[in-house]
Amino acid sequence: MINYVFRRLLLMIPVIFGITIMTFLVMHLSPGKPTDVLTDMNQKISVEAKQRLVAIYGLDKPIYVQYWLWVKRLVKLDFGKSFKDDRPVIKKIVERFPATLLLNFFSIILIFIVAIPIGVFSAVKKGSFFDKITTVSVFIGFSIPTFWLAILLMILFGLQLGWFPVSGFRSINFDELTVFGKISDLAKHLVLPVFISAFTGLAGLSRYTRSAMLEVLHQDYIRTARAKGLSETSVIFKHALRNALIPIVTIIGLTLPDLIGGSFIFETIFAWPGMGRLGYEAIMSRDYPVIMCVGTIVAVLTLLGNLIADITYAYVDPRIRYRK
Repeated sequence: MINYVFRRLLLMIPVIFGITIMTFLVMHLSPGKPTDVLTDMNQKISVEAKQRLVAIYGLDKPIYVQYWLWVKRLVKLDFGKSFKDDRPVIKKIVERFPATLLLNFFSIILIFIVAIPIGVFSAVKKGSFFDKITTVSVFIGFSIPTFWLAILLMILFGLQLGWFPVSGFRSINFDELTVFGKISDLAKHLVLPVFISAFTGLAGLSRYTRSAMLEVLHQDYIRTARAKGLSETSVIFKHALRNALIPIVTIIGLTLPDLIGGSFIFETIFAWPGMGRLGYEAIMSRDYPVIMCVGTIVAVLTLLGNLIADITYAYVDPRIRYRK
């Protein structure tokens, strides 16, 4: 297993470079330049000044030279400085990452504790009223655009009912609150973003769990377990669920990069000060160093998610082992 993990980590290196090359090309081939954001707002700026600005950012060099210079900095874990405010990119990421981590942590917890039980009971009670309601709800969940649902919830629970804040990470008077008040304030700000972030995952994982459970419940060893007189609870949760988790593990491993990718939308809608919103702002302002840094982190998380899924696969199913 250790050799397998080591080989997978080595294989990740060329994949990451392939992704960064594609990101770099798409970023530079898209219309406009980072300097346009600065110069278009000032009609008095001369052509020579524009050219000097392009040279300062190194944008006058061929694309392959720019990419090579970026790779040389990446080897030293130097992601450069932001074109927008000249601050080190890594500092901006470090500032935003905790908010994204907090949002995605609670989203994953919500997906786990809600989706898997719904899927299990839908399979066990197949054809029941509960199964029909959850099936209809899941299809509605798949059909509703999350950004549209987010706006509806903001209007209902934020503006009309006033139950939850609709933007930001914490209130203006956060520093003046007691410890309990700070926890309560943070929890209120988390409710809507966490629900929206987990919404698609809830629908998808509950369906995968239901399908996997239905397949397992028809296996011979389940009938044998029932024939031996085991309780239905033991049959479902001890014998069926563990085997049903095998295909679900793959989905769980890919949940993290999906959440990070979705953060670009959710964090922007809720003005959440996380890495996704930072990436969106960087794209809009063509801040190349920040875009490359966020893209690289998302690529690494995606590959690590796949690796974690494979390792967990072997842990859940003892029949699966990786040979040297």
